[in-house]
Amino acid sequence: MSTKWFVRKAHKVTFDSTADEAWRIMSQYNEPYVFIEDGEQPGRIAAFLRTTDIMPSVNQREWMERKVASLPYQTHLMHIQQEADMLDFFKVFGEEIVVLESRDGRHESYLTREDVLYYLLTNQSTGSDWIRSLLHSIPLGIVIADGHGRIENFSAEALRMLRAEPDELRREHAGSLLDGEIFQNVIERGEVVLNHIIVNDKIGVLADFGPIRNKHGHVTGAIIVLQDLPYIENMAMELEYVKNLNTDLQAILSSIYDEILVVDEKGVLLRYSGKWVEDFRESRLEDLIGTNLMELEHEGGFFASLVKMVLERRRKVSVMQESRTGRNVLAVGNPVFDAKGKLERIVIALRDITETVLLKEELRHAKKMSERYKKELEHLRDQKSYSGQRQVIYGSEKIEKVMKYIHKVANVSSTVLLTGESGVGKEVFARCIYELGPRSSKPFVKVNCGAIPEALLESELFGYVKGAFTGANASGKQGYFQMANKGILFLDEIAEMPLSLQVKLLRALQEREIIPVGGTEVVEIDVQIITATNKDLEKMVEEGTFREDLYYRLNVIPIAIPPLRERPEDIPLLSLHFLHKFNEKYSRSNQLSQDALDVLESYSWPGNVRELQNIIERISVTTDEELIEASQITPLLKRGKTSPSSLRRPAKGMSLKEATKALEDQMIKAAMEEYKTTSMAAKVLGVSQSTISRKYQEIQERIGRGEDIGITI
Repeated sequence: MSTKWFVRKAHKVTFDSTADEAWRIMSQYNEPYVFIEDGEQPGRIAAFLRTTDIMPSVNQREWMERKVASLPYQTHLMHIQQEADMLDFFKVFGEEIVVLESRDGRHESYLTREDVLYYLLTNQSTGSDWIRSLLHSIPLGIVIADGHGRIENFSAEALRMLRAEPDELRREHAGSLLDGEIFQNVIERGEVVLNHIIVNDKIGVLADFGPIRNKHGHVTGAIIVLQDLPYIENMAMELEYVKNLNTDLQAILSSIYDEILVVDEKGVLLRYSGKWVEDFRESRLEDLIGTNLMELEHEGGFFASLVKMVLERRRKVSVMQESRTGRNVLAVGNPVFDAKGKLERIVIALRDITETVLLKEELRHAKKMSERYKKELEHLRDQKSYSGQRQVIYGSEKIEKVMKYIHKVANVSSTVLLTGESGVGKEVFARCIYELGPRSSKPFVKVNCGAIPEALLESELFGYVKGAFTGANASGKQGYFQMANKGILFLDEIAEMPLSLQVKLLRALQEREIIPVGGTEVVEIDVQIITATNKDLEKMVEEGTFREDLYYRLNVIPIAIPPLRERPEDIPLLSLHFLHKFNEKYSRSNQLSQDALDVLESYSWPGNVRELQNIIERISVTTDEELIEASQITPLLKRGKTSPSSLRRPAKGMSLKEATKALEDQMIKAAMEEYKTTSMAAKVLGVSQSTISRKYQEIQERIGRGEDIGITI
């Protein structure tokens, strides 16, 4: 089939041409299109412009001076060979423009859908009969009219929609049957009119009018495409349903707690919810619609990695991200696939979990503390087998070692020397030895050597016979040694025993016999001796104030009880134990807050367990509140002299290490004075609570020894 008679010449411009140049070509040649030449392949067409794209702006000088590259040009072009056969021309039914390609690959001409359609419908050759059959099978009404309005051809659907017989329709004028004014504009001005509604007593259709041009560009007729209004109404109803569905979807997205972003498989943002995560991005989401998030400078790094992981793994991916202000954001990327398994969308959900992370950390800390207290309670239950009625309350490794040692030596009757600062509870450990040993059913006699006058101490220890001295009991009296026979004699403050009695005590230990004051008969005894002192007996031996032979006799099994400041783990346990004891004694229901326990744990306790017990009893009796806070504890504790908390210059000759340590001590001390508790001080200084507790105890010890804390001039 020859196509020469309806092929049009393609008039070209470049992307650098102006809109005004393109319009002049269209006007000069009366062409509805002007084509844009491919800059990389000369002679080939890359895109085209319609008259209707430029016509609305021909009177705007600034617009007409714009480059073609910035105009709304079209790139959808179909190419076929210039000598193509009949079947190839059917492809143009769905195309607006078809570019004809010469044998050397150049594009010099084109044809339009209307040209081919008009030719096929008006050609009377026998080869076109089957084309007419094809036209009648199209589910649209098609009417072909010449320039005078005479109807030359039509489809079967057109007859049905217009409710006319073929002969009747051929006698009708297209303008009077459909819309005369619109038809005349198409014929005279070459306009294309779309979606024109025609409703009268006979018909109700939606009509599209298009001009048919000859090879010279002159309008020779019109093609009218008709659609049933009921069908359009159904489409409109479906569109309305989709619109309402979209509104509901947006409302649902806006009510969800998470921020939702929907992107396509390339990362282009399609829609978002009304919720947003603060401080997570610099750009507004409404400005990012249609933007590829993977190409953004600031947010793109995070979104690009998330989308990439979803594409690679083809499953849900969760990522934690921190915002510019330090907020924790959980991002979940969820892939959406079509029926064939191809990725269509990626739904990204963002949630601010800062509060959740904090609550989780607090819960973890609470669980850790609960587990710690649980273990301590279980440990206390186990201790009952060690300590009997006089419970030794502890949780520290140091006391654990002492108790294991006591458990070993309690089964023998060797002499035990308990050493330690005043108030550490030496008597409690002495009774523990007694209750764990084989003598637990026999007497336990305690003697405070420093509390009995020297003149009476001998008679109290060894007893006396009738008439031993003036004022003595007429029948005599047993001494503590005899009273403790078969049991344990606990000699507290042994360093206070006068030298004159140390000889008789040594004899009693060596010979296991005594002679009462004023008597002559020897009394055999079976007593285990436990002594205790808070003084350095070895130093007293060097100074001659304590007998060396007695010291070695007493120091068979030495046990050193560590001071309370060296075992801070025991402080909360002892505090709670004493509080429970005094609650029962005074019918109270007091409790200690965690901050109060922190204050107690941070104190150096120069008076050891005795001082702690006194403090707990005092606050139990005097407080009006059931919950004892740190502010009530702090005034009861003795604090040493402190140096000013302001920063001062280091002393001359002080090394950097010494100055750093001094500054650290000064900051810790100032924080504790300000915030009262180790937990608050640790939070402010950015370290752990255990670090502050340990270092603050060291500071208090040095203050107690009179050392200066901080940097001095």
